[in-house]
Amino acid sequence: EKPALLAAFPGLDGGRFGHWGRQTEADWKSNRWNEMDPGSAQAGVFRRAGVTVPRAVCVRFDESLAACFDPETLTWPAAWRGGFLRFGTARYGFLGGIEPVGEPTASPAGEPAVAGSFTYRGFYRHGPRVIFSYLRDGVEWLESASSEAGQVIVTRERAGEGALGELTRGGPAQWPQVFETKGTLGDGSPFAIDTFPPPAQTPWRSLWHFGGLDFFANGDAALCTIEGEVWIVTGIDDRLMELKWRRFAAGLHQPLGLKIVDGKICVLGRDQLTRLHDLNGDGEADFYECFADGYRTPTGGHDYVTGLERDREGRFYLASGVQGVVRVSPGAKQAEVLATGFRNPNGIGLGPNGEVAVAVQEGEWTPASMVYEFQPKPGEVAGHFGYGGPKTGPRGHQPPLAYLPRGEDHSSGGQSYVEGDRWGVPAGTLVHFSWGNGTAFLILRQQVGDRSQGCVVPLPGDFNSGAHRGSWNPRDGQLYVVGTTGWITYAPEEGSFQRMRHSGGPVQAPLAFEARDNGVLLRFPEPLDSEAATDPARFFAQQWNYRYTAAYGSEEYSVRSPETRGHDPLEITSAHLLDDGRALFLEIPQLQPANVLHLHANLSGLISRDVYLTLHQLGPAFTGFPGYRVIAKEAPAADPHTPPHLQAAAAEPPPRPMKWEEGPPGRPLRIGAASALQFAQKELRAKAGERLSLTFDNPDAMPHNWVLVKLGAAERVGNLANSLIAEPDAVARHYVPDSPDVIAHTRMLDAQQTTTIHFTAPAQPGRYPYLCTFPGHWMLMRGELIVE
Repeated sequence: EKPALLAAFPGLDGGRFGHWGRQTEADWKSNRWNEMDPGSAQAGVFRRAGVTVPRAVCVRFDESLAACFDPETLTWPAAWRGGFLRFGTARYGFLGGIEPVGEPTASPAGEPAVAGSFTYRGFYRHGPRVIFSYLRDGVEWLESASSEAGQVIVTRERAGEGALGELTRGGPAQWPQVFETKGTLGDGSPFAIDTFPPPAQTPWRSLWHFGGLDFFANGDAALCTIEGEVWIVTGIDDRLMELKWRRFAAGLHQPLGLKIVDGKICVLGRDQLTRLHDLNGDGEADFYECFADGYRTPTGGHDYVTGLERDREGRFYLASGVQGVVRVSPGAKQAEVLATGFRNPNGIGLGPNGEVAVAVQEGEWTPASMVYEFQPKPGEVAGHFGYGGPKTGPRGHQPPLAYLPRGEDHSSGGQSYVEGDRWGVPAGTLVHFSWGNGTAFLILRQQVGDRSQGCVVPLPGDFNSGAHRGSWNPRDGQLYVVGTTGWITYAPEEGSFQRMRHSGGPVQAPLAFEARDNGVLLRFPEPLDSEAATDPARFFAQQWNYRYTAAYGSEEYSVRSPETRGHDPLEITSAHLLDDGRALFLEIPQLQPANVLHLHANLSGLISRDVYLTLHQLGPAFTGFPGYRVIAKEAPAADPHTPPHLQAAAAEPPPRPMKWEEGPPGRPLRIGAASALQFAQKELRAKAGERLSLTFDNPDAMPHNWVLVKLGAAERVGNLANSLIAEPDAVARHYVPDSPDVIAHTRMLDAQQTTTIHFTAPAQPGRYPYLCTFPGHWMLMRGELIVE
């Protein structure tokens, strides 16, 4: 006998460590990027003294002088002496952009070029020299800076009319070293995971946070790292005994996608799509061509541009946390936004029929990690997919193809569609990667009416790092996957390059499904055991819903009782084998549309005993089995035209009154949010007992608040804030816990908002902590009110 309600999944680590698991910001703090040597050029979001250059290319002339070039204005807005660049240490340096190291010096800034009056073409590298190229009035110009007598001197000339032209034909090799490693073969079945270890060390102290990969026609691989390097790997064969690695490019802007087109490597950076040219055949890129830059370059720390796919027409697809899913043509100055409302997408997939797949990460307005799939239509946005709140209109809120239970994937990577017939799974099947768990899944689809719904099938095997990019090698037809470590990922290694190889035998898993009004039909490639598969006692089913609100993620709620947390068990009344044992129908009379239906099968030979179905609608009852009879539903069926995640959403409680926004004003103070989860002001000062009016500005892309707490109470308040992440009233409480340690706080501000509060400084002098209590921020976003 099953209870009427089953417990919800408790979270990472069995719930013992709360929503975020056992990791903290200290686990992701690293200074090693600052120890790397990118050579004489590094692209990034450049920040200095309140000035931000989104698409900067910084150039080092010698050990004591460097400058920043802005491709959007053709100017040199900053120069400095005493060092090169500094990356932040939070979350491996991926949040904060780049800052100069040293003292400012005179910069030959020049007059900014008028937008639209020129076309930036990219830059050449000739040894340590960097030469920029752009078109103005139909003329190609070359521009380069150098150090003369300790000053930055800019040289500008028409292409072919001066000495700079001699530097654009390919320079001497800067990185001729070749590193050999040996791979290891896995032994799983029907899939084995083979490993391609990167070099243990390089002269440039390379790091291996891989962001993308693809293959040349001969089977050689090209890989990029988030730190900006591109590597060529040769020797990929059945034995992996002589892998050879060579650095091909460096200094790119957070590459998180890579495609090889007509033998040329195209790399997706936050700033542009860069096509790399080896002009003299020496195995290194000499020209970093700006192939397309029509998409926005976000400057927020957590706003990445990820994944890269290309269609038959030569157009590229990418996923942006700021713009959505974007399509851009080579050379285009404007990108097409195909769909919006995706929270922190980490990759994208492009199907054989032009369908686009993209996943999102659990968070505000995102009740769980989810995979979406849509078909772009000419001249229109495919829809808004939830993040940022509901949108009105016929395509205002599109449901996902599949929800991903937190125990299976709490942080999603990219997707890939099966290519060819050598992987044991039909071509066109969608493969999804888990960045948080380092695993992969098949995602099947069923069309019911005008909606698609998915079935998530976990694949066996674990990757060594957070999996987020996959590519099919044309030489062997197998799936190759790269990954990286990051925050809230449970894979053990910094980065990984691995092959998920079909080692033989059938992939005995559902490869198609149908959700019917009275149960689920699953289709397998090989016959199931007739005696075991027809015993309903060998199967288990439960279902649940999520709530779509502004809260950070969602608890798992009963479908029968939407206000109650937990899972509904479902009775499986019979099990039937059909089609010579290759189809299984599980009769579940009380099945309802639900965000997740979890089916467990106690059968031998399956690659996974668990599958997870997202059921927006149920098809007509299945009658093709002996003994069929109509069994009435105990509860009315859900409205088939409203997705369950909207049906189950309870009305949010109203925001709590903000007493600090009222009352008499005091001496004005101002503080703002900065990038990389920081306050712009790390210290504020006040007299004991002084009346204060604090204005808080949030120019960042993420929500933030300002919370002042008692002496020594920052960790207590922060831990309490983490514990209320998914509470239904967390948003109404502005993510501020009910605690006597809280002295005053602002409301939670969305991007580009401002608020002012009035309060009295503590009577006791001391250094009082202030922090942002939005989930996951407080460990980094802190400062002190110094009361004197």
